[in-house]
Amino acid sequence: MSPSPHGLLSGLLLLALTVGVLTAADGTVATAVYANVGHGYRREKGKDGAFKPEYYALSNGGRIYGTTRDLTVDRVTYPEVAEIAVRLLAQENYHYAQSKDQATLLLVLQWGNTIGFDRTTYGLSVDAAASAYAELVAAMGPQGPGRGFAGSQTTNPDGSPLNVGAGDPGADDGFETAMLRLLMDNRVRDQLNERNAKVLGYMDDLADANDIRRWAGGGDRYTDLIGDVEESRYYIVVSAYDFPELLKHDNKKLLWQTRVSVRTPGNRFDDSFAAMLKGAARYFGQDSGRLIRGEESKGVVELGDLKFLGEAKEPGKKPAEEKK
Repeated sequence: MSPSPHGLLSGLLLLALTVGVLTAADGTVATAVYANVGHGYRREKGKDGAFKPEYYALSNGGRIYGTTRDLTVDRVTYPEVAEIAVRLLAQENYHYAQSKDQATLLLVLQWGNTIGFDRTTYGLSVDAAASAYAELVAAMGPQGPGRGFAGSQTTNPDGSPLNVGAGDPGADDGFETAMLRLLMDNRVRDQLNERNAKVLGYMDDLADANDIRRWAGGGDRYTDLIGDVEESRYYIVVSAYDFPELLKHDNKKLLWQTRVSVRTPGNRFDDSFAAMLKGAARYFGQDSGRLIRGEESKGVVELGDLKFLGEAKEPGKKPAEEKK
């Protein structure tokens, strides 16, 4: 779920930044980055071959719907994420606008962690279904669960009806209940996986890997991808909207989006978010074409002076000093 147009604008941060230093520290973190562009967006290059500068406003989009946060996410503030993002964006020739009229993009920052699939509870459902199946087989006697299907034996040699009531007469009901529960758990699993895959940027790669290769000795990639999706992961999403279009027509026109994530087990967001942004930065405003896996050095940030000028007002609202 994407933020509303007014929600995008209400979190605009007005900053005055001095130049700081982003250095590498010991240790690395494995990142997964997915970036895409849309609506005909394309960066222009100057005569020197470098991208021409573009100017943006910045907003806090909050957590993405259906995700959560842990203590290490709570320790990181929006200004801290914004401060590093601004520096890395500048390296890609995206610059913080000094006025509303200068901004052509609205960049929205979102971060948190996905909700991992509960394998323990699911395992209990699988075990319950297996036990119910075993009871059903025992209740159906020597003919087993094939009774009633085409070609199966339904009578004794003397022509009398086959006696299948030697076991628990309620076994068939128990099996049906267990299978319905497992079916429901599988549906919840699929819905959670789809939601996480969208947040993390795994949808295209999962679709590409979900073919005959899974059953012909080439299923490792799909297994690896679905394993990532079912495991809780920290994420950061940077979304770029057409700022004039948003201001004039209240229309959210998404121009580009970059997603980066790392696994939650073994990592902390407050220790990894700088490296995550560093890994994502080279794909700002570009199409990665696929999920890009890599490793980034964990960042140590030496902050310069950071002056906060307040938050921009929503369209139609005037600052208090203008009302006087």
